[in-house]
Amino acid sequence: MNSGKLGVALAGGLLLTGCATSNPFSNIPVEDRSSGAAAVQQPVQTEPSGVVVTPMDPGLGVRPLEVEPIVRAQREILPPADEVWQPSPVTPTAPAPSPAESPASVDNAAVVALLDTAKQETAQGDLRAAQTRLERAQRIAPREPEVYYQLADVKRQLGQFMDAEQVALRGVDVASGQNASLRRLWALISQIRTEAGDLAGADDARQQASRY
Repeated sequence: MNSGKLGVALAGGLLLTGCATSNPFSNIPVEDRSSGAAAVQQPVQTEPSGVVVTPMDPGLGVRPLEVEPIVRAQREILPPADEVWQPSPVTPTAPAPSPAESPASVDNAAVVALLDTAKQETAQGDLRAAQTRLERAQRIAPREPEVYYQLADVKRQLGQFMDAEQVALRGVDVASGQNASLRRLWALISQIRTEAGDLAGADDARQQASRY
């Protein structure tokens, strides 16, 4: 009888011990209604499992990856469309005239000085002084076409169209064989006749100039 009671007591103790250690509802959160707001109580943390985490050994030389900044090359700043370089236009150079077409040079130094001074006086508007100087050059070098050209041009500017044409025609006579001088003299005659109102004669003089 006593041994039966002892067995029952041992069985009851074991049952109580199992219930205390293996309660499946021990981690169920308990709702706390004391503050009026529904607050969920966190589950009770259990003991960590038997897995052991070993920290990284700093001696292994393992370093975290460093993200290098991406540097984008700055786009070249182009100058405005209107500042973009362009090649300079090539200006065609006129071929040098052959010796046969070049005006004959004046050999007399006195005539050269008179012609240069007359050009300056003509540019300054002193046509009377230029005319006097050129008539003197004509007396010194009566076979010089350049003297007749400048004298005829001064008379044209003075409005002496008849005298200007006559002087230019005498220059044509002395410039025989000098194509450049003949072309200039006939072109001047065409201009004199145009200003004098002789358009037909001016056209004829232009045709004469085109022959040289």
